[in-house]
Amino acid sequence: MDLKSKMGFKKSDKDTTTTDTAGATNATNGSIYTTKQPEDDESHQMISSLFLGPHAENYDWFKDNLIGVLEKTRDGRLNYFPEDGRFISEGVQASTKFKDSSTKISNAVQKAAEILSKHSVPWWSPRYAGHMCMDMSMPSLLGYFMTMLYNPNNVSIEASPITMVAEIQAGQQLCEMFGYNLDPANKDVPVGWGHVTCGGTVTRLARNLKFYPLALRNAVKDFGPLSFIGGTFAVDTCAGNRKLFKDLTKWELLNLKVPTVLEIPDRLSVEFGISSTFLQKVMEKYGIQSVGLGSLERQYDIERPIQYMLANTRHYSWPKGGAVAGIGSHNVVGVEADFEARLDLDNLDKKLQQSVDNQQAVYAVVAIIGSTEEGAVDPLRGILELRKKYQSKGLSFVVHGDAAWGGYFANMLPKDFKPGDPANANPPKQTGGGEGFVPDASLRVETQEDIYRLRDADSVTVDPHKAGYIPYPAGGLCYRDERMRFLITWSSPYISRAGTTESIGIYGVEGR
Repeated sequence: MDLKSKMGFKKSDKDTTTTDTAGATNATNGSIYTTKQPEDDESHQMISSLFLGPHAENYDWFKDNLIGVLEKTRDGRLNYFPEDGRFISEGVQASTKFKDSSTKISNAVQKAAEILSKHSVPWWSPRYAGHMCMDMSMPSLLGYFMTMLYNPNNVSIEASPITMVAEIQAGQQLCEMFGYNLDPANKDVPVGWGHVTCGGTVTRLARNLKFYPLALRNAVKDFGPLSFIGGTFAVDTCAGNRKLFKDLTKWELLNLKVPTVLEIPDRLSVEFGISSTFLQKVMEKYGIQSVGLGSLERQYDIERPIQYMLANTRHYSWPKGGAVAGIGSHNVVGVEADFEARLDLDNLDKKLQQSVDNQQAVYAVVAIIGSTEEGAVDPLRGILELRKKYQSKGLSFVVHGDAAWGGYFANMLPKDFKPGDPANANPPKQTGGGEGFVPDASLRVETQEDIYRLRDADSVTVDPHKAGYIPYPAGGLCYRDERMRFLITWSSPYISRAGTTESIGIYGVEGR
C-alpha cells in the first residue's frame, strides 16, 4: 500500500510527477508542492534553513556539517599528546581480521539504515499527521551527534566541563521563555532555575515540599536537635495567621505556602545561625527521603491520602509518576474537562472545597498547557485564582504547568505582551495569512493569557522532543524559585543556596 492510500488520500489517474533540477520528485496534482512558494515569505525561508526537508532538500548542507563535526573530532584526538603516535597502525588496518570486521560493521550499518529509511514513521513529511511530533531540526541533530562522540555525563563540572555549562544555559533559556526571573538583583520575585531531566521528578518535588514542614517539626520537638528554636521561631499560615512553628497543627503544616517553606532554611541561618551543613544532617535523620512517606504519614496520623489534581485529559505518565513516587496512582485525581477539553474550573472548585471539608491535603493542581490528544490549554489564570481563594480557607498547594507539548508556544507571545490588552486579538504584523504554501496562525487571546501566566506557576515541565524539534528523549523542568531544586537532591536535602556548588546530576531521579 502506498502512502497516499494509507493516509486516506484518493488516488487519481490524473496524478503525475515531474522531476526538478535537483532530482527531487514533486507531485503536480492535489499536493501542497503544487502551491507557488511566495518569494517574500521570510518566515518560510528562515524555517526552511533549519530542517533537512521532506525530500532531503538540505542534504548537502547537512552532510557538510556532519563532515565538519567528524573533522573536528579527528583534530581533537590528533592534538591530544601528538607525540604518542599511532595506536592503530596501517599494518593493523591492512590485516585480514581488521578488514573482515570492518566489512561486517559496514554491511550491518547499511542494512540497518536501509530498514529504518523504509519502515520508520515519516515524521518529516507534511503528508503525515499521525502524531504530535514532526521532523527534527538540523541544529539539534548536529548537536546530538557531535556530543555523542564525547559521551559526557552532566553529573558534575569535572565530568562534563562543556556540556554541563551548556545545560545550565539551556535551563536559563527555558526559564526566560516562561517569564521566570533570572536577575538576582531583582528582589521582588525569586530567581528561577531549570535543567534537562526525565520523568518522575515533579511528583517527588511536590511530595517532598508538602512533608518538609512535618519532618522539620519532628526536629523541633522537645529534645530534638532544633528544639532550641521552638520558643521563638514563627511562620505565617496560608490563611495569614502568625504562629510559633512548634504550635502549628497538622493541617497548618501541610498547607504552608510554597515561599514560606522555601524560606525556612535561610531564616534559620539568619535568625539562629544554623548552618546548611548542620541542617543537612538534621534532615538526613528526619526528612522524607530518609524515613519514607509511610513513616511520616503514620507519625502524623494522616488517614486520607494527599492528592494531585489535574484534568482527565492528562497524559498517562501522571498516574505512573504517582506510583513511582509512592503517592499512588489512585491519588492522581482527575478533574472533569469542559466542551473545549480544558479543565473545568467549577469542577475543580468543587473538589477543592471537598478537600477543605474533609481535611484532605492537596500536593498540587496541574494546568495542562497543550493536552496530548486535543492540544487544549487549561485555564491557568483561573487555577491561580482558585489557589488564592482556598489559601484564605487554609488549603494551599503547588501549581504546576504541564507544558510538555505547549510550552514552546510561549515563543509566539509578543515581547511586549500585556494581559488584557485589546491588541492581543490581532496577529503580529510579520505573520502571513491563513492560506498559502505555509499558512500562519496566531494563538487565541485566552490561550495567550494562560501561557503568559506560566511565570506565576511554581514549576513548569516542557518536552524539547515535542515542539522543540529535538531528538528523544529530552525533558525540561523549570522552577520559579531556584531553591525548589534542593528538595529533590539526594546529596544535599536542604533548601539553601549558601555553600552549594552548581551541579546538575543531583537534581533529578536519573543516576547519570
